[in-house]
Order: sequence, then structure tokens, then C-alpha cells
Amino acid sequence: MNYINKSEEINVSHELIFALINNVGEYHKFLPWCSNSKIISDTNNRMSAEIEISKNFINWKFSTENTYNPNKKINIKLIDGPFNHLEGYWEFTKLDNYNTAVELYLEYRFDSRIVELSIKPIFAKIMSSILDSFISEAFKRKGAA
Repeated sequence: MNYINKSEEINVSHELIFALINNVGEYHKFLPWCSNSKIISDTNNRMSAEIEISKNFINWKFSTENTYNPNKKINIKLIDGPFNHLEGYWEFTKLDNYNTAVELYLEYRFDSRIVELSIKPIFAKIMSSILDSFISEAFKRKGAA
């Protein structure tokens, strides 16, 4: 099993960073490795979404079911993709009106050794920078507001 656990305290409201991370349909507009993203359904704090990743001539997509508690937590669970396990969460802790602690935890395992050899280095690189990408976009949106 592979794990990712990242956390950061950032100078944006928990509402702004939650809305940004929960809006999977917009990922392709600002995440450089995301070639397409869409929300399949979103009702009663349960979202199905699909993300397509294109990097270094490798393309793949996966879909997740995310259950969320607005401005607090997003739980992620694999529906389909090159994994036989993908599960985790985003957690948002309001420190004050202007600062939020954000945590990402993911555990994953690929379908096969061949898939793992081709995708894992790229996926690990993307996941190591994902929180920074969201923070950068949050600061842009905060400045535009």
C-alpha cells in the first residue's frame, strides 16, 4: 500500500479552500496535469466525479465517490480506475476567519505491477505537489475577490 499525508496551514478561509477542492469539475482549468475533470452527480453531499490525467505521454482516468461535510471534510473512495484501492480524505480546520489547516490523506494500490511501474512515479509526483497547486489557486482567487 502507498500513502500520501500532507498538511498545511494557509492564509485563506476554510470556505474558499473547501469550495475550490470540492469543485472537481474545475480541476482541469488550473491543475497542469489534469486534462479533463467532471462531476457526474452531486446530491445530498455525495458526489461522483471523474479526473483524467495526462502527463509524460501517459493518459489515464479514474472516478471516485466523495462524501462531504461542507467546509470540514471530503471523504474519497474509488469507483473505477487503474487502482485496486484508492481511499482517503481532505480535512479542513478553521483556525480563525482568515486561516485554515488543510490535510490530505490518501492510501492507494495499483491494479497490476505493470500499471504501477508506468503510473506510480507520475502519480507520486502529482500527489506530492497537489496541495501546493490548490494553495496557489486559492491565493489567486483570494486576490481576485
